[in-house]
Amino acid sequence: MQPTNTLSPKVLISLGLLYLIWGSTFLSVRILLEFLPPMVITFSRNLTAGFLLLAWSLAGGHWKKMTKQHWKVHLQAGFLLITLGNGFMALAGSIVPSGFSSVFMALGPMLLVIFFWISGRKPNARKIIGTVGGLVGILLLMSQKSLAIAGKESEFMLGIGFLSVAVLGWNYGVFRIQFTQANVYHFTQVCAIQMITGGLIVLVVSTLHGDLSTFSVTELPVKAFGVFFYLALIGSMLGFSLFGFLSKACDATLVATYTYVNPLIALILGYLILQEPLHPILIFASICILLAVVLITTDKSKP
Repeated sequence: MQPTNTLSPKVLISLGLLYLIWGSTFLSVRILLEFLPPMVITFSRNLTAGFLLLAWSLAGGHWKKMTKQHWKVHLQAGFLLITLGNGFMALAGSIVPSGFSSVFMALGPMLLVIFFWISGRKPNARKIIGTVGGLVGILLLMSQKSLAIAGKESEFMLGIGFLSVAVLGWNYGVFRIQFTQANVYHFTQVCAIQMITGGLIVLVVSTLHGDLSTFSVTELPVKAFGVFFYLALIGSMLGFSLFGFLSKACDATLVATYTYVNPLIALILGYLILQEPLHPILIFASICILLAVVLITTDKSKP
């Protein structure tokens, strides 16, 4: 399937669901960090969803023979998307609010434009203006140490570093998949490979770090299990499935618009549930992001 920017009903619905689901995962991770270490959250949610998707792919007859080159790409993507993307975003969650993290991740479309530009796919002016509009708010956020979680101001730049690794890893993974045209398999197959690969790497690191001895599963409250299963089944399994379908059906910069809408959802949920303050700079950044998503999603040019 050749990626396009056509907004068919199926693509629109999938984009809308992805916006809502992944917009809520920032808050879910933030809540779960009260009970579990960040790396435990990352490997457990992704391994749970990954093995379920693997079973779905095998039982449904969706698993197809994969070339050696495509295996290499999807194994790399597992490291980039899950180990770096999910893992470092979770690490940042204990330092900066969920809304801040989600807004920062809006760097994604700009990075994709740069990656594709370097590879020879020159973007048009509309796409450049849209991605730069989202970048303006990010640059302002990086100068605001007061936006860190109370008591974590001294670690603010560390949180920025974690988020930088996450956004670079995630979007380079997206770029690699589409640039190498490795997304020609059923989403259950590629998502399972990526999530299991990335999850296993984080499991090893987390175990060596001693995370498994810092909590007891039997002592976790019902709330923790509820949030975990939401992250694993809805945030990871369903969200990644939608992302896999969209990555195969659409141009990467159109798929990346979820990073523009997610902050709005994360900000609202963070304010309503965790009473995270709606700082004027966060609001201004959100306005820039909304304008950016309109520019990119209404771009009718050939990708």
